[in-house]
Amino acid sequence: MDSGNNLGHLSHLLDQPDAEEDVLVVDLDTLSVINAVISNVNEWGCCLVAPQVNELYKNIGIRAGDAGKLVKAHVTSVKNDYAAVVFAKNEKATNNKRREKRNSVSIPVKVADLEGITEITGKIIDAGKNGCRIVAEGLTALPEEVVLSMAKFDRPVVAEFAWRNESSAGLRLLWDRTLEENDSETDAETETGADAE
Repeated sequence: MDSGNNLGHLSHLLDQPDAEEDVLVVDLDTLSVINAVISNVNEWGCCLVAPQVNELYKNIGIRAGDAGKLVKAHVTSVKNDYAAVVFAKNEKATNNKRREKRNSVSIPVKVADLEGITEITGKIIDAGKNGCRIVAEGLTALPEEVVLSMAKFDRPVVAEFAWRNESSAGLRLLWDRTLEENDSETDAETETGADAE
């Protein structure tokens, strides 16, 4: 871990147990702001002391001086005026692009083209409100838009590939699309084709 880069404007306090500094702390969940004193800074975390420290939830940003950026961190415990904090690790670039939390799951799924001609059996291994990741063989044989069928859902879900390789893929779930829309589009195209003959 390149702690100097992760800690930005706090790096001058690294590994100096007696060093303290006034900081501004923003709760990223509630957007409340408190003034605190930071101390015991190391590459993994630090201590925060403030009368209102119990107002902080889990996800926070710490700003020292007039720095233009917050250092992301997580509160691990609070006792009286004292909070133990760990710094957020740098996530992979693909995770930074994702705006929602994903949950690890294991859900059997059937992935098919919109016409239901080609169908592949696989497993959803993580899922969120707007997307999921699946593992299955032969995903590159499917078109961009597919239908996901799961036993626990009463109707199939239309999705599109965000990325894929031969054995896994990330999918965006298109909740506003239904198979009925696709059927009516196909019927309209068939009728138009018949008229042209």
